[in-house]
Amino acid sequence: MHRTVVRFQTITAGLPALAGLVFLLFFCSAATAAPMVVEKSVLKKDTIWQGQVLVKGDVEVSQGVTLIIMPGTVVRFARIKPFGPAKLTTDRTAHFPRAELIVKGRLLAQGTPDARIIFTSAAKDPKPADWGAVNFLNSRDNILEFCEFSYGHTSVHAHGAQMVIANSFFHHNGVAIGMKNVKNAVRCVVSILYNRITDNGGGVLFGKGSTPTITHNEISNNKFFGIYVKKGGMANIRYNNIVDNGKGVLFYAVKGFRIRDNNIAGNTDYNISLLEGQEGDVNARHNWWGTTDTTKINNLIRDNSQDKSLGSVDFSDFTPAPVVGAGLPL
Repeated sequence: MHRTVVRFQTITAGLPALAGLVFLLFFCSAATAAPMVVEKSVLKKDTIWQGQVLVKGDVEVSQGVTLIIMPGTVVRFARIKPFGPAKLTTDRTAHFPRAELIVKGRLLAQGTPDARIIFTSAAKDPKPADWGAVNFLNSRDNILEFCEFSYGHTSVHAHGAQMVIANSFFHHNGVAIGMKNVKNAVRCVVSILYNRITDNGGGVLFGKGSTPTITHNEISNNKFFGIYVKKGGMANIRYNNIVDNGKGVLFYAVKGFRIRDNNIAGNTDYNISLLEGQEGDVNARHNWWGTTDTTKINNLIRDNSQDKSLGSVDFSDFTPAPVVGAGLPL
């Protein structure tokens, strides 16, 4: 698996209160080979997970509480009955049918290049949507770095939350990353940096007031879409490889959107597709489309040239070659 190391000086700033706890843990020898089993529960004090963790129901990190997950930890979610007795809530507007790690406080999951933190299914025959999500609800100052996510419904979901997602690998999820902001106290601001997002149903989905930064990611081979922008979502989308997906970038009910300095090519149906209800125009200048033939570029863009009810996609001033520095560093 490709490994990318990018250092963020700001990620660990302001964490001195936790430093002593983490330092002591590195010298603790109490860990055993048996997995720690976590049943449906609410964490009401600062907690550390390490080693093998089996989650058998919803686990909520309460407001004001921090959960630290140590490098090399493997978190496996049991495939529970959808909205069954192992769920903390039956609210379907902000929750998923199967087991979730619900973060109302703070989550620090910072692996290393050689000791990634893994979130996956506990099933012997894993499938996408075996578990729900790491689900952030009105939560601030979260970090997911050097993690791996697989077989989730929407493996990371932000419903009014602030976080950094960096240097991580998403595969075989229903959707890799999703976010929205609906009447939440915390505005949904997510930085998605230097990640490999591949072989999912969908890559990154956002809307309803969320404002992510999506840069330097490899978004490829996702069955339905690479990026899906809907209902008022705005973002800074630059220096990504958005290639070989079912559709590259989808737009629905957004206005004044701009996407530039990306390689958007080789997507099966369309490189950009405006869905029914997308009446606003999209500024897609200064991208690479895999060719300089304007007819071929236009044939892989769905806009008002095919359906007069849609807005138009401006792909002029396209780059004559792949955008240098886009995607993950070699």
